[in-house]
Amino acid sequence: MAFDDRVTPARTLRQVRAAQLRGRARKRAIFQALLGSVFLAGALAYARAPDRHAQVNLAWMAGLLVLSTLDVALGLRTLARLRRRATGWWVLGSAAWGALSTALVGILLRG
Repeated sequence: MAFDDRVTPARTLRQVRAAQLRGRARKRAIFQALLGSVFLAGALAYARAPDRHAQVNLAWMAGLLVLSTLDVALGLRTLARLRRRATGWWVLGSAAWGALSTALVGILLRG
């Protein structure tokens, strides 16, 4: 057994700490994506309100959609960095989330 192959307590502790930090980051990323879903639900609730065409409600819907897309983007970015995948996919997923949620709110506003 070579000297470099030995497992020292300090090295084991660093690996355990790194795994704990990755787990914490994964939980935070999942929570952030869920928070984006909550913001989207708020925008959808405003889109179904009786006075949905009021200027203030349209501003709130736009703000909630931006926050929703931002939270989903940050969550997907963190998950992509944790998995060490290609970095461009989270951008496409976030853009798709933003476009589809905006289209859904637009459909609800017309109906």
